[in-house]
Amino acid sequence: MSQDPWDVAGSAKPQPRVYFGQVFTDLFFCVLQKGVGKVPFDATQHRLDDRRTSIKMDLQPLASSGLNFAIQRDMIAESREWAGIVLPSIKALGIEPKAIDEAWVKAELVQTGQSYKRRDTGEEVQKTTFKFLAIYPDEAACEAAAASFFGNGPAEDEEDLAPMPDDEPTNGNGDKQREVAAKFLPALYSQAGGDLTEFSKLIAGNPLTSKYFDLNSPEVAELVASA
Repeated sequence: MSQDPWDVAGSAKPQPRVYFGQVFTDLFFCVLQKGVGKVPFDATQHRLDDRRTSIKMDLQPLASSGLNFAIQRDMIAESREWAGIVLPSIKALGIEPKAIDEAWVKAELVQTGQSYKRRDTGEEVQKTTFKFLAIYPDEAACEAAAASFFGNGPAEDEEDLAPMPDDEPTNGNGDKQREVAAKFLPALYSQAGGDLTEFSKLIAGNPLTSKYFDLNSPEVAELVASA
């Protein structure tokens, strides 16, 4: 590693804008009116063909981050921003889109390819939106991942929450990962509506649970019996 700051500056790249926190969403049907913006859809006044889906997403950073404001993005589901960037990143986590609401996550702000002018300065700014990188079962797990990512804690980033490859030993750390994965089971069972066939599919389709569980697992059987 070079000790000359000019060498480092000459090859520097922008650091990714990564945040850890909890996501809150608000969705409703709307129409886009020129000069007004989003207006709630009214079937008695608006054509169905003009109906769009408004999505507002707020990411509230962890208290430990020192940030005392929510990062907000307002979009339309039928746009490239949602359909081409945000939605694929959610699906890559192995969850349904609605499961992102109130979830603890790691997210990066990425450019959408669009720009806008600031009203106060007229400066052209590149528009950014959320790209979700990881999801955590609770606030504590999110805090641990943030501490690792920013260098303030033990190595326990989102990779430590993912299933381990078959050719790696699972002694010790594997038990911990199983405990973390088990915390997702109640949410998946609720999402399945108590249907065991659907529950089995959700377990198999989630990268955090598929490594350790199926319908015959003791944790799964106990959850079903107590429901």
